[in-house]
Amino acid sequence: MVACRIFMRMKTFFCIVLAYLLGLHEPAFSQSVKLGIKLSPTIIFNRFVSHSDSIAINNTQNDKRFTFGLTADFGLTDNYFFSTGVLYSLRKVTFAAVNLNSGESDTEQYSLEYIELPLTLKLYTNDIGVDSKIYFQPGFTLDFLVNWKGINKNDNRVNGFYFFDSSFYIGAGLEKMLGVTTAFFAGLFYQRGLVDIANKNDDITLKNDLLGLDLGLRF
Repeated sequence: MVACRIFMRMKTFFCIVLAYLLGLHEPAFSQSVKLGIKLSPTIIFNRFVSHSDSIAINNTQNDKRFTFGLTADFGLTDNYFFSTGVLYSLRKVTFAAVNLNSGESDTEQYSLEYIELPLTLKLYTNDIGVDSKIYFQPGFTLDFLVNWKGINKNDNRVNGFYFFDSSFYIGAGLEKMLGVTTAFFAGLFYQRGLVDIANKNDDITLKNDLLGLDLGLRF
């Protein structure tokens, strides 16, 4: 009972804060907010462009990472929601730099941590089975870099990463009600990076793409 009361207080507080930030102050609107939690295993794809005549940059591997955090869905109609949240996203950059004159190659790896704010629409179908709906989720994300580091001691080709990233987001999945207000959802999503995050290096343009699996609960 104590845990339930604590969760309800957290839900109310989170709803009020998000509604205030979005400029949505109507009590009826705040009552239609659904909070959730999700965990998303992801595969990171790096897109590189080399601006050097002597160095070629190649993506050597697609790395596995994950994203997790809180979600909040604001009801616009019975089947349409504005979906946002606060997520912690781990990402990785891996590439091989090949000297075109000597043929020598070195591999570099960087670990990045982001706070991600999704700005998406969640569009539900009518029931396709017992308490089950399909959803489609287009939109964008705002991603803020909170930490990065070179994994190998000689990683120095990228001097720094831009503090801000943004991605085009598209997702789809299945949501099934488990009770009166609780639902489980599972789906797939793709994020295509829009910003050159290696902004302090004139030789490389770097953008991150993510392909992931969404698993979560909505309350």
